[in-house]
Amino acid sequence: MRSSFFTLICTLLSIGSATSQVIVSEAPGIRQMMDVRKELNFKKDRYIKAWSIQIMVSRDKYEVLEKKEAFEKEYEDFAVEWTYEQPNYKLNVGAFFTKLEATIAMHKLSEDFPDAYVFKNNQAKTSEF
Repeated sequence: MRSSFFTLICTLLSIGSATSQVIVSEAPGIRQMMDVRKELNFKKDRYIKAWSIQIMVSRDKYEVLEKKEAFEKEYEDFAVEWTYEQPNYKLNVGAFFTKLEATIAMHKLSEDFPDAYVFKNNQAKTSEF
């Protein structure tokens, strides 16, 4: 009885799906809006808001560059970039979607960088994700 009921349901579903059609219509502006959004998402030089970890601040550019090189050898999984905001050079790690992800990564780095902290990075590049 149970198998015949199951067979009947499968037969009805297959007949129903073979004869039905789905018609999708969209407002004219929707496609244009989606195309603009897609174009913005795939720009390589666009900045987005993300969470990053700052591991070092110094006025000496060469000190920051040395620390960056050492960091890249030790932590291959993390992207590291330096920035300059007068008068300081800053060494920042990663671009994370959430603060929780950045905090978890910071705890992995905290042994070597005890002064590291998580901050909202409004100048993260899409290539860092």
